[in-house]
Amino acid sequence: MKDIELPLGSRSDPTTLRRRTTATTPLGPLPVDRSTDRRVVTPKRARSVFRPATVVAGCVSRLFACAGLAILLSASGIAQAATPHDALSVLERAATFFRDRLGVEGTYVWRYSADGTVRMGEGGKVPSSIGWVEPPGTPAIGAAFLRLHQITGQPEWLEAARTVAEALVRTQLVSGGWFYKIETSPELVGQWCYRSLDAGKKCPDAEDNPNRNRTVLDDNTTQSVLNFLMWFDEASAHSVPAVDEAIKKGLKRLMKAQYANGAFPVFFTNKIPGQDVPSAAEATMPDSWSRTWIKPTTAPYFVTNDNLPRNVGRSFLNAYRLYGKDQYLATARRVGDFLLAAQLPAPQRGWSQQYDRTMQPVWGRKFEPPAVVSHETAGCIEYLIELSGETGERKYLDAARSAADWLEAVRLPDGNWARFYELKTDRPLYVDNENRLTFSDDDLLGHYGMKGQFEIPKVLARLRSIEKGAPIVPEKLWVSEADELDPSELSAQAQAFVDGIDAQGRWADDGWIDGRRFMQGVFVLARFFEDNGDGP
Repeated sequence: MKDIELPLGSRSDPTTLRRRTTATTPLGPLPVDRSTDRRVVTPKRARSVFRPATVVAGCVSRLFACAGLAILLSASGIAQAATPHDALSVLERAATFFRDRLGVEGTYVWRYSADGTVRMGEGGKVPSSIGWVEPPGTPAIGAAFLRLHQITGQPEWLEAARTVAEALVRTQLVSGGWFYKIETSPELVGQWCYRSLDAGKKCPDAEDNPNRNRTVLDDNTTQSVLNFLMWFDEASAHSVPAVDEAIKKGLKRLMKAQYANGAFPVFFTNKIPGQDVPSAAEATMPDSWSRTWIKPTTAPYFVTNDNLPRNVGRSFLNAYRLYGKDQYLATARRVGDFLLAAQLPAPQRGWSQQYDRTMQPVWGRKFEPPAVVSHETAGCIEYLIELSGETGERKYLDAARSAADWLEAVRLPDGNWARFYELKTDRPLYVDNENRLTFSDDDLLGHYGMKGQFEIPKVLARLRSIEKGAPIVPEKLWVSEADELDPSELSAQAQAFVDGIDAQGRWADDGWIDGRRFMQGVFVLARFFEDNGDGP
């Protein structure tokens, strides 16, 4: 959710790419547990996912004595299953390539050309001094290093994560969070209001960079940084004061940015847009709404778009579980209470993407009409489940059930969902490539998902399971799709990642190295290793 011009910097001297900026404040040495200072953790017993011949079963317990059998199986055309040892070896190769060949001052971007010379963020190429924050950018890659440290105990991966943490601490804004991108060039960091530059509480906008102090909650940007830093803080035994300070600063600033009704702004600087404007207590339906775009003009607007409430709320639930401060749970609870207030009246008990001060659905961008939205409704259900688990309050589960009933009622005959459903009628509503509203799905807008699964079946299944008595398991500090895979899906993906790595340690497709694929590969193979081998 962004319509912001992103000013870009550049660095002409490639030899400076790994030089630490003059704004750097070292975080200090990281404690090393020498008891786990070993190069490779080899599973005591490697269990194959499938066994193409009975003879393999007798070989599994003698992993390194099976080279001859491997040659025979290969020659006979019988595929071999990936082992935990394979997974760990591939993991370390892929992470080493990413760390040593692609990182710049601890920062990363979304995509790289296979030779590393072209770097891409959202919207196109970025200079060599720019890191990207929004996942799968810098904090996501740091989380991958933490995951590898988690399964191996290897200090080098905690150190790799520490380098990422340093970069993010250096680029935290005075406003408390992070922008979509971060600058590493010593010559260009002064264009930004980074706390590490002693910019002070007053950091005025500049004509050449109006975003210099703009905290972004859109697309899980600031939230992902806080989740990574909290995970690093836990993994490093709370031993790095600068990280602790950045976490506390970010959470405190977010609490001050929360609207009275529990919602959060998408962007903010030192002033929160429309924070002093009264708003209605609960959502209602408009008598009518424009079929042509009306540009949002006057704050405040309250959003569920891109699951912003869920992602902010999760960060505060994480903080509460990790640090035990009641104020963090209170903030998370206010997010849930906003969702209760923003839930639309029966029979359309879902949510809209955006509301004005009257708490009625309104236009967002040209392809985001006032409507009941399936994708974000699923995200709201997820968060209400998690909040109910933490607080024990039934009202959150009751709201989740009424929203789930609506989702089940509007499922399309082909098993998918439209993203938007017309207010009061539940007719599937689409936007075409000319940004026109239509009831036809023949020419759907290409750059925005108008129809699909949107992970809704997974959310509905989780709610049904809980209603039957299953416990509500808290989410991890870093949520990964790999945690949702069933054993057969996990085995298949692990095999694909083991088979897909090249000689240089890259997962490259059509000449590009993709951060999202790297993240998925790390978390899939890490879970495969845990489920099928022995940990550190």
